[in-house]
Amino acid sequence: MAEIRITISEIVDICIANDLIPDSVSNIEILGEQIKFRYKKKHPIPTNIDLEINYKDYNNGMLFLEVQTNWIIDKYLRFKKFSNIQYIQYEHPTLTFLLQQFLIDKTNIVHIENIHFENGYFKIKTFNE
Repeated sequence: MAEIRITISEIVDICIANDLIPDSVSNIEILGEQIKFRYKKKHPIPTNIDLEINYKDYNNGMLFLEVQTNWIIDKYLRFKKFSNIQYIQYEHPTLTFLLQQFLIDKTNIVHIENIHFENGYFKIKTFNE
């Protein structure tokens, strides 16, 4: 078993370095356990949407995040049905990332026992099977 200590800022840096953040995302700002950014949508009407994603919990291999935005987009998200993408589910306002399944499919090495946020760090306890 190992414990990984990592900040949100470091996670974002890793994602940027590995081209995991699309060009439509800009103005990334980190505040504690919160990520703020701007999403640019080009079709059908060019739109900029300011979003916040907050860490909520990790349970049974699923990472739960809360999505916040302005009141107009919030009203839209409440009623919009999204088709779930592999490893991600959205039910307003919670974004669920099937993190353990993602890691099993991509690495088959690391298994996460627990994640919690404390003093500016995510503490991730892992084990190998």
